[in-house]
Amino acid sequence: MQGPNVKRLIAHKMSLLAIPPGGGLKDGIEFLSSKEKIVQAAKGATAWVEDSIAVIKTAPDNPFKTDEEIAGEILRRIDEERKWKRERA
Repeated sequence: MQGPNVKRLIAHKMSLLAIPPGGGLKDGIEFLSSKEKIVQAAKGATAWVEDSIAVIKTAPDNPFKTDEEIAGEILRRIDEERKWKRERA
């Protein structure tokens, strides 16, 4: 079962798959117009999140106990990086 942080992390990864670096509105429209692309992205994003969480769980210095805690920390770091980039722009 996926909690809100895991779901949000999957959605974030899907957005990266939908509009690749350098992409734009056209890529987003093409993505949203294709059920197949959406399903593929959802499967790929879910697998990526599950794999990422599994790797973190195996780290000897992992302080997190649940998938939700791990996903929450990843999201916090993503938000922190975005904020840092906005401040530098």
